[in-house]
Amino acid sequence: MAFKHASTHHVSLGHKGSFDVKKGALHRMLHVPEGEKIPESKLEGHHHGLLGRRIASAKGFRAMHHGG
Repeated sequence: MAFKHASTHHVSLGHKGSFDVKKGALHRMLHVPEGEKIPESKLEGHHHGLLGRRIASAKGFRAMHHGG
């Protein structure tokens, strides 16, 4: 199976800093198709390492108000 490289998206927080997000990485780690929303149940519980950091970011992004 060939590894599919994730595209990155740069997120700027203004004077607070910036970071890069690998699009679809959390979906792949949780085995959720990229077109679907990640269920709340998969974000619950204690997660460590890279998965834990990505879940924490996803919870933060979910809390943000996007669009109009």
